[in-house]
This record gives sequence, C-alpha cells and structure tokens, in this order.
Amino acid sequence: MEVRNINDCMIPIDKLMPKQNQKSKLARGVLYREDRDQYGRKIFHKVAENTVVLGGAIAALERLTNKTASFRPNTLNQILNLNTGYDYHVTSTPIALFGCGVGGASMTFGDVYDPSVKQNNVASLLPMMVSENELTGVDAAKYMMRTTVSTPGGTNLNCWYLKEFDIDPVITSLWKDAADEDDDGTEITEDISESTSENGVESFAQFKLVLRDDDVRSYYKAMGTLPQARFNSIGLYVGEKVTIGTYEDYVNVSLFSVVNFNNEALAERKEVTYMYRVYSLI
Repeated sequence: MEVRNINDCMIPIDKLMPKQNQKSKLARGVLYREDRDQYGRKIFHKVAENTVVLGGAIAALERLTNKTASFRPNTLNQILNLNTGYDYHVTSTPIALFGCGVGGASMTFGDVYDPSVKQNNVASLLPMMVSENELTGVDAAKYMMRTTVSTPGGTNLNCWYLKEFDIDPVITSLWKDAADEDDDGTEITEDISESTSENGVESFAQFKLVLRDDDVRSYYKAMGTLPQARFNSIGLYVGEKVTIGTYEDYVNVSLFSVVNFNNEALAERKEVTYMYRVYSLI
C-alpha cells in the first residue's frame, strides 16, 4: 500500500476562487447541527445550504434512468489512488459516506467560500480517523477509504478518510402546514391526489452525521497541530461497498454534494452531530 503525505491529497483553497461560482439547482440540501437547549431538549440549528456538484448531478440522473453516463468526474478512489479498477454499478452506489475538509472558509469568521459545482472532492479533505493500530470500539466499522499517511516525523499511520452514517437515511414527505416556517409540518402517510389542502408539500432524505471526539481531531494530533484542529466543510459521497482482502471498503466513490460553513474548532474533545437533509421537492 502506497504511503503518501496528507498534503498531496488536498485541493488548495485558492483553486476554489473566485467566489462567483455557478449555483447548484438540482436539489436543495440543508445542514443542521444538533444541540441542546437550557432544559436539555434536543434542538437543531441551521448551519448552511449545500451545493450539488457535477458528479452528484450525473449520479442522480444515472439512478433515475438506470443508465451509465458517457462522462463522470474522477472518483475519490482515483484521487487517492485507492481501491481502483473495480467495475461501476449504477444501482449499487447510493449516498453512503461523508467526509470533512478544512478548505471551506478562511480563519476570519464569516469568510466562507462558495463551493463550486466543478469540485470532485471536499476542499482540503481531512482524514476522518488516524491511528497507529486497528480501530476498535464505537463506530470502528464505520470508517472507510482506508490508506496510510506519514507524519512530519516520518511515522506511517493508518488513516480512514470517510465515515458511514450513524443510522440509515430516512425519506420523509411533509405538508407545509407548520405555524413556524422553520418547523416541520404534518407527515404525509397516504395518497394526497384527492386532497383539498392548499398547503405546499416537501420531500427529503435525512442523513445523520456523527463526529465522535476523535474524528478529524486525531489527524491534527498525529501531525502535532492540535491547537489548529478544525473543519469547515462537509461532503456527501456515493459509493459501492465491497470486500477488499480482509476488510470492507468502498469503490467508485464520488462527491455528491458539499456544504461550507464557519470553522468548527476541535482543539477540545467534543462530539458533534448533524442532520443533513437533501430535498427533491420543496
């Protein structure tokens, strides 16, 4: 297995400039952060909206038509030279993974870069987990895109770039009948073709993204840069899960969408949970 320096796999921030990029119209996605109010009740704060990239648009059309496109952008496997050479199966590559990057914003609060529809990866993609040993415990089986990286001191470490979702995604359709537009409406559970309601409807897939206290942070710790630990971009990836040798991993992994936001600091240990909704009707 090839050992590479982490910087070799990053998209430089200046490659995303200028900020005036085409806006994605395919599917609206919204990232929410899970928090708790003063009474301990679960609440969600909107973080930002997403951009569906060219690869994501092509992937959606392939699944709708069950046909393979004549062109597809480079996969993450090709970018990392990892698990390449596998046949591509349209029906076996759902949105299955997420990854975090540090190229979505500057160090100045509010200076968030617009994603580009031309992206084929999260800007400055960070390893989700870095470890000297095999992973054990909570979420051990969820880390994917396994390879190795070299620390500044020349130590070779295992790393996993992406992670599976905490639970399977859920598809939901709602009436837009909530008193507050930020609240969810009534769930649609039966045919509405004869309904007399004048309320709008929305339909979305919801993904739960959980970052444990060592996710991403383990990379900065291994590199000796823990005070700088942060991320400011999250991407959803499609891919096919296969058995590679003695473990499972993903092939034909492509970026579907990306959302950039202000820096989330990780110098102190903490767990962060997001809900990522991808709307097909809104």
